[in-house]
Amino acid sequence: MPSTFHMDDAMLWDEILKAIVDSMPEQLFPLFKEVFGKEYPPDASIMLLATEQSTFLEDPGAPPGSRFSDIALLVNGTDYYHLECQMHNDGNMAIRMVVYDLHFATQHSASRNQDSNETVLHFPRSAVIYPEKNLAVPDHLQCRIVFQDGSNHLYQVPTVRIQSYSLSAILEKHLDLFIPYLLLRLRPRLKNKHPLTEKELTDFVKEVILLLETECKDGYISPQQAEDYARLFQAAAGRVFAQYPDFRRKVLHMTKPLITLPSVKYRKFYTKIHELESRARTLEDQTNDLQARLESKQNTLDSVQNQLDSAKNQLDSTKNQLDSAKNQLDSTKNQLHSAKNQLDSTKNQLDSAKNQLDSTKNQLHSTKNQLDSAKAENAALRARLMQLSQASVPTGDKK
Repeated sequence: MPSTFHMDDAMLWDEILKAIVDSMPEQLFPLFKEVFGKEYPPDASIMLLATEQSTFLEDPGAPPGSRFSDIALLVNGTDYYHLECQMHNDGNMAIRMVVYDLHFATQHSASRNQDSNETVLHFPRSAVIYPEKNLAVPDHLQCRIVFQDGSNHLYQVPTVRIQSYSLSAILEKHLDLFIPYLLLRLRPRLKNKHPLTEKELTDFVKEVILLLETECKDGYISPQQAEDYARLFQAAAGRVFAQYPDFRRKVLHMTKPLITLPSVKYRKFYTKIHELESRARTLEDQTNDLQARLESKQNTLDSVQNQLDSAKNQLDSTKNQLDSAKNQLDSTKNQLHSAKNQLDSTKNQLDSAKNQLDSTKNQLHSTKNQLDSAKAENAALRARLMQLSQASVPTGDKK
């Protein structure tokens, strides 16, 4: 089972302030007017600045480190502000603010005076906001800084104690960013000997709802901002009444109508229409893109088909050439077979002639033998005749 992340109490109230500054930073303008006497038009530029500060300059030999402040911003391109949200009266808060502001000036607002060859550090307008009631918090946090030449300067930072403002004062001064913190003024009553009643809670929440509706109607906040404040108020209720589920559900139930104000309904309706139109345009763009891709694929397929057709035609032509060559080979084979038959016939004729020649030769040889025999017989006869002839002559005649 995945673990659930739970913010501690101080972190929640810090995050509420950061959520307001991130989503609707112009809501700080009434606070700047209240604390510093500075007024800005609603459309004045606001730039959120980095809040992480290196500690290298404090001790270059130490391992690298950093510290984080809560809110740092530049208004109208010229005015620097630094705000901290603090739940408890920390005795070292003045020192922490000196360190924060020194790093702030080093990081964001240092300048160089070329004429006097001096580095100038412009400290921001700083304030510490205390969401919870604390009578020990002074109007200003102070720290006297004594320099090495004996001169000194009293560093002062104003404090903003939210629970010291009544609902009417918040409405009059349009300090609407205090609204999510208002339930904190009821927390001491939860364990009091005269505990908070449901009617007291209901009456208080009704006043807060009326405050939000009035600010929305008068144009100091938009319907969306009213809804955002209601949600932050609900988040605060979840923390303040964490052990009191009935109170928590009561606050959630009562603040739901804020989210369904007519203006909010119409805004949501038109927002939904715009979302649907945007989605339709996106789908149309996607459809056109798919159509273009399909056409490109079709063209590619057509090109491949043409190549296949061309290759098939080449194969058919090659096949025809092979068939023609095969026919020629078959014809040549037949001619060779016919020639072989003729050669075989000629060989047979030659063999027959040879046999006849051999027979004739044998006959001649036999005839020669007969002739030789006849010659021999003839010679023998002639010799016999001579002998006979000689034998027949008288002796006297021989003389």
